[in-house]
Amino acid sequence: MDNTDNKLPLNELLEKRKYNPNYIPNKESIVFTIGNKNVGNLQNWVTFSGLPKSAKSTYIAAAIASAFVPYDVFTMKIHLPTNRKKICYFDTESSDYDFFRQINKIKGFCERLELPEWFDAYQVREDGSGIIRKMIEYYLSNNADCSVIIIDGLLDLIVNANDEREASLVTKWLKKITKVYNVLLITVLHQSKSNLTTTGHIGSASDRFAQSTIDIIKNKEENSYVLSSRFMRSDADFEPVTLINFNGLFQQVETNNKVDKGKKASDLDDMESKRICNQIVVSPQNYNDILDEIIERTATSKNYAKNLIKIWISKSWIIKGSDNKYFTR
Repeated sequence: MDNTDNKLPLNELLEKRKYNPNYIPNKESIVFTIGNKNVGNLQNWVTFSGLPKSAKSTYIAAAIASAFVPYDVFTMKIHLPTNRKKICYFDTESSDYDFFRQINKIKGFCERLELPEWFDAYQVREDGSGIIRKMIEYYLSNNADCSVIIIDGLLDLIVNANDEREASLVTKWLKKITKVYNVLLITVLHQSKSNLTTTGHIGSASDRFAQSTIDIIKNKEENSYVLSSRFMRSDADFEPVTLINFNGLFQQVETNNKVDKGKKASDLDDMESKRICNQIVVSPQNYNDILDEIIERTATSKNYAKNLIKIWISKSWIIKGSDNKYFTR
């Protein structure tokens, strides 16, 4: 199937779609696994779903990193087909700094200073939904060796997530590109805060047609992030993957492990505290951005993060500029 199919007379199009007893398709290639369970094949898509600040980007970074190493990362593994080793990442949401940080997360998870040349990444935050879709399809049409494409996030490919007709058209486009270009699509979709379902008509459509939908939930009580399967079309559910951020490093823990709620910012020695400070405040940032980053990196409470910032200010490790942003000395 290609873009010229729509121009064919109906009799020719119908003949092209007719069952061919002489055509034996290749056996489905398992491309993405979690806990050794089949999550994603070629010509399908997988949806990561979660509320804002639920570590979706962290799990996506870990999944991408798994393509560059022989082992899994947090039980996730992308298996790139032979002779189709290229993987592409489209980020539709991030600022320049957040995009830079996401690429560094990928490097950190696969323990590489540089990512391989067969990995492409694009930041398309300033582009409209229609242009983004055209860029994605242009990329795929010119990179036949690409077998996995990640779109973070899906909502930016649509103008109105609650428009049923538009959601249907975008869903058809997703089904088309995954088949035409024989790729696995991994995408990210926000959840509704009211009922934790994927957002809008596009979310409902994605749930119907995605091969797998994966939920990411932040456990505020335990300060952890849990990845679990909402549904799997091709395999049984995998065991939930729980991450906790210890001083800037994500670690996988048993789901029933508890986080030490007695941790205090003042318990950190100066060397460790300053290390976290230098990791987080790498450029001038607003107070709330630093606060959110500390909470995510250290898996601690808001009060802990506030006290840590107080320590950094008192020791003059960070200083407020005239633009009300904090920077390191």
